[in-house]
Amino acid sequence: VPFDLGVLQYYYPGDYPSGYTSPDTTELYAGLGYGPVLFKYSIAMTNLFGFADSKYSQYFDLSGNFDTGFWGLTVNAHVGRQTVRNVTDGAYTDWKLGLTKDFGQGLAISIAYIDTDADRAVYTNSRGRYMGRATGLLSLTKTF
Repeated sequence: VPFDLGVLQYYYPGDYPSGYTSPDTTELYAGLGYGPVLFKYSIAMTNLFGFADSKYSQYFDLSGNFDTGFWGLTVNAHVGRQTVRNVTDGAYTDWKLGLTKDFGQGLAISIAYIDTDADRAVYTNSRGRYMGRATGLLSLTKTF
């Protein structure tokens, strides 16, 4: 049974205007896997990504990678739940559904659909862009 403990540090260089909370975030996490499925729990030890007074916000992540047995394709599925402490309507659920083709030699290509139910009023940035909208992602990965 795979088990993982760790620390994630998100650092955003630059200065922030007066009145804004730094988006730099430090999280502790623990993950436990069984077969193709992994559950991971994360807790923010700092304010969460620029939300003031949000220390101890939590994220719950359930992910799975399922071999189709066909042409080296793997189905990737994920659902996560973010809670944001002291932020009304800050909680959201996110999900992903994708396919990965493994070419061997550490080379893979993936395509995925990613979406959330994040509240538009909370997750629209200062330039008017909604940050929780659906998107597609195409990636090429080489592992050394």
